[in-house]
Amino acid sequence: MLAFGGAVPATADGEFFQFDFAPGASTVVGSVVRGPLGAALGWSDYVGGSALSANVTYSAALPVLGDGALVRLGPTARRAQDNDIDIGAKVVFERWSPTDRGGVFLLADFNTILNEYLALGELSDQKSGISGSFAIQGGDYGFRENTLVLGYAVPDSRVRLRLGYRFEAHQVFIGFSLNTF
Repeated sequence: MLAFGGAVPATADGEFFQFDFAPGASTVVGSVVRGPLGAALGWSDYVGGSALSANVTYSAALPVLGDGALVRLGPTARRAQDNDIDIGAKVVFERWSPTDRGGVFLLADFNTILNEYLALGELSDQKSGISGSFAIQGGDYGFRENTLVLGYAVPDSRVRLRLGYRFEAHQVFIGFSLNTF
């Protein structure tokens, strides 16, 4: 609660889009942030089904945790293959820390729908354009995955090419992201 005492509205504007492809397990994520308000859509196709999700969040900077730290809170909805729509809440903690060579990005995401979680850490090197990330995710529906991703920032663009491996699925995937933040 001490961390929330210093919370102030976040104001970074930008868009993020990511597409990852693997046979039978592809994902698309898009988000837009204007001031403290954000909206995101996600779609995933996986063995045995697919799901569409959406959320709207309000962001607040957490200066007590350092520059670049923020929390996002808001409602979320998910529609799975059975066409039922579930409503819940989402909380996300993020921290971007620039370094002499690039940056460190940390993210912890929790969604009350099926108690879905995602923890991600990424290191990036600005000079080479190379980045590496590791993510742990899962939820009450039995899904668990650990993912390792190697990224390459295309020079003079906001595009990052992605090559990854999903350890539980034993699956290689390729993708790209576009980040204007």
